[in-house]
Amino acid sequence: MTELEKELAKTNSLQREQIELLREENRLLKEKVSYILRQLYGSKSEKFDLAQLELLLDPDSTKKPDAADSEEDAPVAENIIPIKGRKPRNNRRPRLSENLLTTEEVIIPDEVKADPENYRKIGQEVSEKLDVEPARYTRHLIIRPTYVNKEMPSLAPFNAPLPPCLLEGSILTASLLAHILTAKYNDHLPFYRQEQILDRRHGINITRATLCNWAERGAFTLQPLYNLIASDIRKSDCINVDETPVDYLDRENGGSAQGYFWIYRSNSAGVLYDWHTSRAHTCLDHILIGEDGNFVGFMQCDGYGAYPTWTGKHKGVILGGCWVHARRKFKDAQPHSKDADIILDYIRQLYRAEHRYKQWIEHSEHPPESIIYYRRRYNKKLLKELRGKLHQLQKQHLPRSSMGKALSYAINQWHKLCLAVKHSPTLDNNAAENAVRPLKIGAKNWLFIGREDTGWRSAIIYTLIENCRVLGHDPYAYLKWVFEKIPAMTNQDDMRALLPVNWVKQLKLRKLNEAAA
Repeated sequence: MTELEKELAKTNSLQREQIELLREENRLLKEKVSYILRQLYGSKSEKFDLAQLELLLDPDSTKKPDAADSEEDAPVAENIIPIKGRKPRNNRRPRLSENLLTTEEVIIPDEVKADPENYRKIGQEVSEKLDVEPARYTRHLIIRPTYVNKEMPSLAPFNAPLPPCLLEGSILTASLLAHILTAKYNDHLPFYRQEQILDRRHGINITRATLCNWAERGAFTLQPLYNLIASDIRKSDCINVDETPVDYLDRENGGSAQGYFWIYRSNSAGVLYDWHTSRAHTCLDHILIGEDGNFVGFMQCDGYGAYPTWTGKHKGVILGGCWVHARRKFKDAQPHSKDADIILDYIRQLYRAEHRYKQWIEHSEHPPESIIYYRRRYNKKLLKELRGKLHQLQKQHLPRSSMGKALSYAINQWHKLCLAVKHSPTLDNNAAENAVRPLKIGAKNWLFIGREDTGWRSAIIYTLIENCRVLGHDPYAYLKWVFEKIPAMTNQDDMRALLPVNWVKQLKLRKLNEAAA
């Protein structure tokens, strides 16, 4: 072979390698474009289609593990009750509360009106309708007559003192402030829209700046309760943590900048929001480090690097992973790789076993914490097979592909995922992620949270409102009750009685007393 032929062969070899690289890069770019399009226009559901999996897997070559398989004996079949399927949705008529104010309209035929003595009533037909009256605002005048003593006219005139109020010299009342805050932070109605509604429908002129000042007053009033919830978070044994970006107005640079709400969730303490303009691990200090003690226990979160950095600097904290985050990455890789269905099937079996154990615990009236015992005893074989399958598939996929990234994430998070199985009441971080939804829904309406120094205000109000929502009660009723109670309280009074969980207990006790009376 001549030198020229050798040079041409070498050039051809290099070009073939370059073409293969370009093809692979093109394929990866198509995956990214496909992922972006699905996020923008595709379904957000992550439901698993078992029938589709059976078409993809070869039953002779791939053995599907059983979630209940273990080196130890499986639970007795008669003890584990079958999983209840989700009830199908039916198009029922709207249901009206029996507590609604009821009015009646009786329509008598014209023939009967003309000659009522010739007709006898034998029954009736009732049609139910729902009427509405728009919100009504009332001008409340507090009149305090001034008196003078007839026998001692030299004494100064006097009148009754004003009852305690939220803001002296203002028209603000407990019901009005509760209504404004609920409309903004629960119903996601921005202040500028509330301003327009008040002016257009009711002829009330309250500027947006005034509404903002009132919201700040409400946050100051609720801050002691917020601090109590933060203290309860620090004393919890297990918490879920997440963070989400929210835009705010940047005074220095003009326009908007990105801040973050940090969400903490505990079964015993409830939900708490914290506001920071940063995503650094030091933001966790604001809630988890306090004068009454530091958080010690199990922290469950996603794979963001701030969490292991923080836990590495604080002893007594165990960091657990989230199985939903791991599953979501394989769901994203599913359109590009059939192997994703194999891993999704393992995770599905893990959650199916979780559902089965929870039903058995509820049926047997065992404490919820006992599910950790069931996981440790019966999920060993499933997790062992899943780990082996992850390492096996990792050798078959490029690291830059969507499947390769999903496998790398699961393997890197494996220790934390197993800790979640061993220690956490739940396998995932959904408890904290669900508390992110009100923020995202609201952001579509108000776009940004306000100025940098007003994010704390939203964090406090969101915290109290979300705790009411989690407990299944109306935030307006709670806020109105709190704003009526707090002005008359002193530093010696116990503020803990005003927490949402204690308010709900009082409501239940009141209903029991009314039923017994």
